[in-house]
Amino acid sequence: MRWRANQFHTLLIEDWNEEYTVFQPDSGKTHFFNQMSIQMLIYLDQNPATLEEISTHLAMQFQQTPDNSFLRSIEKVLHHFDTLGLVSKLHQDSRHDDQADSV
Repeated sequence: MRWRANQFHTLLIEDWNEEYTVFQPDSGKTHFFNQMSIQMLIYLDQNPATLEEISTHLAMQFQQTPDNSFLRSIEKVLHHFDTLGLVSKLHQDSRHDDQADSV
């Protein structure tokens, strides 16, 4: 399953020295994020991705070990973002090509 950011272009983001306020016009709410959380949203706006792809990207960017604990932490944040309406799940591959997978 892939995840993507929802309406990222509508968010009003302010940087407060590597902490961020994010105003979400759709809900009228303001959220407070750390640097990793905001980078996750930016990444998902540019690249719909699986949990594993997101974890690998963030682990490399923040010099973390992409172990099971890190993966579960990222998954927890994704579900929280989903509850807030900031991200959503793409249940099927969004590619529309007629090419068969090679074996």
